[in-house]
Amino acid sequence: MRAAIVYNPSKMDRDTLAPQVESAQPLDWSEPFWIETDADDAGEAAVRTALEQGVDLLLVAGGDGTVRVAADAATGARVPLAIIPAGTGNLLARNLGIDVTNLRNAVHTAFDGEEREIDLGELEIEAPDGKRSKHAFAVMVGFGLDAEMIDKTDEDLKKKVGWLAYVDAAGRVISSLDKVRVSVRLDGGRTVRSTVNTMLIGNCGTVTNGIIILPDAAVDDGMLDIALVRPRGVRGWLQLSGYIARNNMLVTKLLRRRGRLGRQRSGAALGYGQAKETQVRLEEPRAVQVDGDVVGEAIALRAGIRQDALVVRVPKEHARDAGPAI
Repeated sequence: MRAAIVYNPSKMDRDTLAPQVESAQPLDWSEPFWIETDADDAGEAAVRTALEQGVDLLLVAGGDGTVRVAADAATGARVPLAIIPAGTGNLLARNLGIDVTNLRNAVHTAFDGEEREIDLGELEIEAPDGKRSKHAFAVMVGFGLDAEMIDKTDEDLKKKVGWLAYVDAAGRVISSLDKVRVSVRLDGGRTVRSTVNTMLIGNCGTVTNGIIILPDAAVDDGMLDIALVRPRGVRGWLQLSGYIARNNMLVTKLLRRRGRLGRQRSGAALGYGQAKETQVRLEEPRAVQVDGDVVGEAIALRAGIRQDALVVRVPKEHARDAGPAI
């Protein structure tokens, strides 16, 4: 048995990671391959090189962008993916219950955790000039507040204060956020038209700092969850804040995990949906983010799901758990 370790040197130092791998890896495993990512291709070449070695386990130490690239590549190879959280959000790791605060625990999960099959999203976007591009996603895509916030985040500040840099960016963009008219079609059904400032399509529901945005989302239910954010005036923003606050109350989380809550209801300020395929057309182009990376502007997008496409290593208590850690 042999593992490959793909690491982003700007996020995780090999000298820091190597002792943890050495202590957690079983004695009968061969020496692992160590492959450093290249900033120019988001780690694609490193992941491809790792999988070409015919390894039995792929460890990825980096941020959400590196994890997304590795997840897409690992689906074809059917090699288990182990995530070593080293970014700002660490969103997929959070949703899988992987320890994002303790490196030793994360590496231990990589070698001693259990395997779990999860879904992977597929996004196709049409740019204003008609060009199309495809992107895999493990967590969430969208346009509006999230994309603008990511685009306006100061990278130097993010290195200093972590996720708090997103709060700073959100405060700067929220007052100038424009609404856009959209046409949405779920699973080939009727087209629904709405005016929104943000739309999210997620395979997972938990975002930065553990905040739950899509309460019904599960990584292994074969569905994508959709949120249309459409507050009107101060009252609308207060309603939206109330929805999110309720979803993140400890008692709400406990009841949901025990199956004692029904599906999240839509309201005037926030509409929810669920589908295997979502088609969206915008009257005006908007920037689109994919798992925390802005990939360009779109006037249309289509999102689908690859059910049980990815095998991941998770803590044993989360091997059959459909929800994120509390």
